[in-house]
Amino acid sequence: MLIEWIFIAVLLAGAGLVMLRRRADLGVRLFVAVILAGGLLATWLWREKLNERTTSLAQQTVPHQGRAPEYAGSDSCRACHPDQYSTWHRSFHRTMTQVASPKSVRGNFDNISLKLDGDVFQLERRGDEFWVEMPDPEQKLRRAVQQNVSEPGSTDVVESKEGAAPRIRRRVSMTTGSHHMQAYWVDNGHGNQQYSLPFTYLFEQERWVPRRSVFLKDPAALGWSQVWNVGCIDCHATAGQPRHLADPVAFDSRVAELGISCEACHGPAGEHVRLNSDPRRRYWLHRDGKTGDPSIVNPARLPARQSSEVCGSCHSIRGVINEKVWLQQGTNYRPGEELEKKSPVIQRPRSPEGRRGSFWSDGMVRVSGRDYNGMLKSPCFQGGKFSCLSCHSMHQSSPTNQLAVRMESNEACLPCHQSFAKNPEQHTHHAAGSEGGLCYNCHMPHTTYGLMKAIRSHQISSPSVKTSLLTGRPNACNLCHLDKTLDWTSQKLSAWYKIAPERLSAEDNTVAASVLWALKGDAGQRALTAWHMGWQPARAASRETWIAPYLALLLDDPYSVVRYIAGRSLGSLPGFRDFPYDYIAAAPELGLSKERAMALWRKSQKSVGDKALLIDQTGALQRDAIDELLKSRDNRALELLE
Repeated sequence: MLIEWIFIAVLLAGAGLVMLRRRADLGVRLFVAVILAGGLLATWLWREKLNERTTSLAQQTVPHQGRAPEYAGSDSCRACHPDQYSTWHRSFHRTMTQVASPKSVRGNFDNISLKLDGDVFQLERRGDEFWVEMPDPEQKLRRAVQQNVSEPGSTDVVESKEGAAPRIRRRVSMTTGSHHMQAYWVDNGHGNQQYSLPFTYLFEQERWVPRRSVFLKDPAALGWSQVWNVGCIDCHATAGQPRHLADPVAFDSRVAELGISCEACHGPAGEHVRLNSDPRRRYWLHRDGKTGDPSIVNPARLPARQSSEVCGSCHSIRGVINEKVWLQQGTNYRPGEELEKKSPVIQRPRSPEGRRGSFWSDGMVRVSGRDYNGMLKSPCFQGGKFSCLSCHSMHQSSPTNQLAVRMESNEACLPCHQSFAKNPEQHTHHAAGSEGGLCYNCHMPHTTYGLMKAIRSHQISSPSVKTSLLTGRPNACNLCHLDKTLDWTSQKLSAWYKIAPERLSAEDNTVAASVLWALKGDAGQRALTAWHMGWQPARAASRETWIAPYLALLLDDPYSVVRYIAGRSLGSLPGFRDFPYDYIAAAPELGLSKERAMALWRKSQKSVGDKALLIDQTGALQRDAIDELLKSRDNRALELLE
């Protein structure tokens, strides 16, 4: 990089000196201009060649891309479908998994030293390559690694001090993620198995954190290794095949394409490209304009269930029919096929209590990216016409959330629910245009967890105090009206919708539901509550001056993700914009942060007495009552499998 800029600077300086000479005639000036242009072009070509070499070196160790002749690759779509190609290309689907390069890597590798469990990980950038020196995760592979240390290999052996764990230096081969955070992968020297680097780069904070600190999992469960070839290949690539070898740590995996490509949704395009190389065929298909092209799948032309199964092949919790076959061939689902025959969707908790996994105890999915599971149980979908494409679009939407045009309003619901269109306030009991007047805030609340935040449920349902009592899942009313009790909600639902009031405990009658979830709830409930305490609509509906101390109480939560969400929500409140807090700091520092936040709130708070919020008439917290609730917190181990 430095050599390039020096070369360009010399060219420009020389050209400038010649141009400044008054005696330089037009011919000389033209000659210098040509030389300058040629030098710049040569520099650019050299740069592109270097990028190609770097990419090709990284590609030697990643899963093989391309499965001709069945798959043609997304680039083959561009000539005939430029608009669709462009909208897909800018999406986060495309960048789900990429070969590591200066264009794809967003983490800081400029001689960064990271520590985890006493081990040191040294990150560095060599030109356009990204390397990590780290403890060898598999000492039994040392001999194999030592036999392949010369360039253009991906691994160097680093001499370790006597008695210390062996260390190796590996090139980062792939990245996963480009929206909220990014994970990095290195190969293990056997085939193309990819191990996760035990750190993740958070875009919001522009920092490295331990990978286990970005998942909601039992803090007592250590370990960080993840294998891309079996944990990610099914949904973070197109048409992935693990192809497990006889050696238990070796794979010869291949994919049609890294990331979610055009063919992930439209199916293999090799035959489609071959047939449409004939312009006469394209003309007649265009002239017909009704049936579409039978050589490719268009999800928009499929029946609602088949169309949704295209999305559900990734956005669901699915099982494996035959594990041995899957380890070789993968799922082998193709758009337009029946998903259940290739990979049945799981619609039940993995454990009776729903303590570890992806479901609430009643079977509603509670983790992100599994939207198809929720939609399957929705009355709208069961009517036979509703599909994922009723609200989402890859090509006519924002790349952030893939919502189609006008789907961020009640236009998403009113076409099918015409009876509410003329007088929506009569149904919602909230002003038109307000957050409470939006259909999805009540029927698709943020009760799903993932990516260190709360996400909308895709199981369309109605607010229910009874369900909150039975499952622990927060209801839409109390997630917005954070200062209200379950009794308040029960009375409102009874008055507005004739739902029989529930018999409640003394706590549920007198203490705000959000306070109970924050103090007594499990880690998942605490995470959702902390997120809503920073959600602007909820803050506006709940007199936000009382929220800070309850977020402060979560700043030293045992679960790192709960701490992160609490810290982010706290920073959104007035008076806490610049509050210093590190969610992965040592326990003593976390405790000090909690006390500083409490002191800052006491100094600036304007709250008045409110029994439901455990605030007395002087505006002080009722610490004895809070401590009693904390003693009954649900501390059972919880892991939400995103």
